[in-house]
Amino acid sequence: MYNSIYPVQIKPYVPPQTKKPVGSKDEDEQSSQSSDLNRENRSKSNTTSPYGSVNPDGKSAYTRHEFPNGKKSAIDYSKSKVNIAQILTDFKNTALAIGSPPNILQEVEQYLSLAGTESQKNEPDKKLIQSNLKNASNVLDKFISVTLDKKSKVVENWIDALFLQQVDYKSDPTTVNEDFLVKLPDKETGDMKPISQNLVQSNQEEAPETATAAKTQETQPQKTAEHNVYIPADENVKKAILQGKKYSAINQPEKAIAAFKDALEKSLAIGDTNAEGIACFELGQIYDKKDNLENALKYYHQAHKASNDDNLKARALYSMAEIYNDVVYFEPAMQHYFAAISHAGQADNLKVQTKALSEIADMYAERYDIKNTYTYYDAAKSIAKETNNNKVMGAIWSRSGDSLAMLNENVNALKDYKASAKFYRDTDADLKMAKNFEKAAAVMLKLGNKTKAHSLLEQAQNIALNIDDIGYAQILEKQLNVI
Repeated sequence: MYNSIYPVQIKPYVPPQTKKPVGSKDEDEQSSQSSDLNRENRSKSNTTSPYGSVNPDGKSAYTRHEFPNGKKSAIDYSKSKVNIAQILTDFKNTALAIGSPPNILQEVEQYLSLAGTESQKNEPDKKLIQSNLKNASNVLDKFISVTLDKKSKVVENWIDALFLQQVDYKSDPTTVNEDFLVKLPDKETGDMKPISQNLVQSNQEEAPETATAAKTQETQPQKTAEHNVYIPADENVKKAILQGKKYSAINQPEKAIAAFKDALEKSLAIGDTNAEGIACFELGQIYDKKDNLENALKYYHQAHKASNDDNLKARALYSMAEIYNDVVYFEPAMQHYFAAISHAGQADNLKVQTKALSEIADMYAERYDIKNTYTYYDAAKSIAKETNNNKVMGAIWSRSGDSLAMLNENVNALKDYKASAKFYRDTDADLKMAKNFEKAAAVMLKLGNKTKAHSLLEQAQNIALNIDDIGYAQILEKQLNVI
């Protein structure tokens, strides 16, 4: 049994997006918000409703994103080229990084070897190489599906995206496209290094079963039944963590940083890796809030590597994915969302799984990839249903409606808003129900149905008045006046 499966190497090859630099800020500017996965410090377009108001001309105020290639449709795949040698190497590293057993590695290697042999020819057969890559992807997907007990097509989707690229099928191992190398912060130095170098090396050096067993013997996790939170056995470590949380809660970041670093130092001294993970995660949250992304990534990565708690691992990986997503770094964001989904699955944390799948779907929606938007929102909805939590389902269906509306998939967007409103009605979340009516009205205006749009806005306004939200009711009144 392998301690975790996360296809962190699997990445759709896309031209690099415009990135803002990941820079440092002074420690004395940091503050913490440690309990919230959805950080409010960075406003993200893909988690914000695209339809919140109506202009006087009756059109939605939302404007579609422009991308570096100047297009509003699919990604322009013509700007970058990758050599087949790099793809084959990355595929092998993927199989190693996810902890594939020897029989799976051998079967994958057979297909990759056939593809490699063909790529050595003067005029390689493109279809033959693609066929072998597809076969290898099917092998890994079956292994992931069995291990996670959920059907996976992650590798196959990666391969399908790969075939859209300008691939040089004549092997040249000396040609490496740096834009396609995903990087992670090194645990010791914090320096950004290629992900294959970090993960494959760690998987080869540390056998999953023995490493997990050693850590478990080293520190037996103690968790409260009510909150499932790890409590350090060492009183000094526990005191330092509690002090850090207290200072974070009252917005004293300098004292919080000092307390959590003290907890980290003490945890390392006694070998309490779970406490180490908690301290690192809290430090990551502090640095994250004020956009000190280098340190945030460094501590999130250390939290993920140190802790035995899959919930904490999932939260750390999700937080790293959010950072990469915010700075429009598609590939590493995708890797970390998948990794978060895997660890959340191990911990039966359905909420984090739905959040991460929704983020992936939104990333594809922002790139106007309709097929993958549907694929990942369908997966998010499927898991959301397992929660039996109407608020979770309401949020997922509403987010899906936002993305589909942006893609002009208007009929299905309306269906999602209607479903979301029903979920929220069943939980007495009246304001959120009204918001879905408002967004549905904007879609109806796009479709030219002013009568239905007017009716939906009136329903939203009546709800606002019933809950005494006069400000929101006035906003809706302005929209009604221009229809």
